[in-house]
Amino acid sequence: MVAGRFWSERDNDAIDQFNKELVEDIVKTTCDLYSVSIRDTDVNVYGESAGGGKVYKKPVRVPCLITHEDITYQTTELGPSSDQNVTFAFLRNKLVELNVRPKIGDIIHWNYAYFEINTINENQLLGGDTEKNHDFLAICHMTKRSGLGLEERTK
Repeated sequence: MVAGRFWSERDNDAIDQFNKELVEDIVKTTCDLYSVSIRDTDVNVYGESAGGGKVYKKPVRVPCLITHEDITYQTTELGPSSDQNVTFAFLRNKLVELNVRPKIGDIIHWNYAYFEINTINENQLLGGDTEKNHDFLAICHMTKRSGLGLEERTK
């Protein structure tokens, strides 16, 4: 049995439109995505960023749904530090429209903090059909701004 028999192209378009309106017009949350510029980042013999670290492209503001855990704090001999895990859910069609594709190692700025992408998840399929994948999840952890070399987004 083919899963596509249960989801017509019209159904697919209706779901796309509903999701777009929900994320962009009702929820209205956004984040800024900083993609690693592979061309401008120096790498060592192991293919890792060398010297000054990663270089990032200008941020792209992307609408999304956000699921976050509470911030946790730890105090060590070096002082206090905070941590938070956050999942950003993007609409696949919006990423295509903006010509961006989040990757592991990219940085997301949201709620006055920076998050590094640990995991990408693209397996939520409508009717099990790989042609009907509507979302793109980026699972992240909070990272320190120092050492990233990012400049604030101009408003």
